[in-house]
Amino acid sequence: MLNGRKGCYKVIRELGKGGMGEIFVCRDMAVGREVAIKLQTARTFDLTTDYGHYSNLMDQECKRMLDILEIRGIPKVFDWGEIGRSGRRFLVMELVDGVTVAQWIEEHEPVPVLAAVSVIGQLCDILARLHTKGYVHCDVTPKNVMIQFDGCVRLLDVGISAVSGAIRELPCGSRGYASPEQYVPDAVLTPRADVFALGALLFQMVAGELPYADAEYPFDGAERAFPAGLRAVMPDDLRSLGLSMVSLDPRERPTVVDELPGYLRPMLPAFGSAPSPKAAKPDPTAYYRRGLWRT
Repeated sequence: MLNGRKGCYKVIRELGKGGMGEIFVCRDMAVGREVAIKLQTARTFDLTTDYGHYSNLMDQECKRMLDILEIRGIPKVFDWGEIGRSGRRFLVMELVDGVTVAQWIEEHEPVPVLAAVSVIGQLCDILARLHTKGYVHCDVTPKNVMIQFDGCVRLLDVGISAVSGAIRELPCGSRGYASPEQYVPDAVLTPRADVFALGALLFQMVAGELPYADAEYPFDGAERAFPAGLRAVMPDDLRSLGLSMVSLDPRERPTVVDELPGYLRPMLPAFGSAPSPKAAKPDPTAYYRRGLWRT
């Protein structure tokens, strides 16, 4: 049983593990609902300073989630606390019912273009609101994106997010999806770092390839996204957009607030259109076909 600042939670089962914590499905004993709890990994051989750093990151994640409660598409935080003398932090969050995009890609690779664009379009909406609040997510990857069974996309894990325009002293983000500037010491991070990750995710879904897959961080600026050419067949407009999103120069990438929605809009499913007989399950096109953005 875990006691937070607002309630008491009974552990039901383990849901997964991450770099700094374990995720459990728990029952909120006060209201009877199931929630997700992210529990800081137990200390083993960690130095006190290192373990304290992980605690600070979880505290930061909690503050960020409280600051962005109104953003649709990011799970809400309900409560937080720590365990006795160990000081292990935990966050009580909304339980998302769906599958990660990583699992979804494994089942449907290559992902149909319309479904992939629907994922990117929904993430653009979420990230635009996050960027407007002044944050850069810094880790948009298939493991940190979920598709609910109704087709709505959710963006997880704001733990390593940065304040837009801040200088990041240490490398951050997952290789393959992290923008080049995230691995440059003392680089200033902007929302265009998340655009790079969106472009990488797009190519991973549709083409089964990540750009710059054979290059080593930090990039020297001369690398090509796909040195041997892109093996997958993609619509010309989508391929051009994807390549601009993964440009090594952040200034050449579109923004999710002003530019990307306009480029994507003609490629998205029309409201009221019928699903494809071969639609992926879950089907992210339903968000647009059924007008779920209005609910």
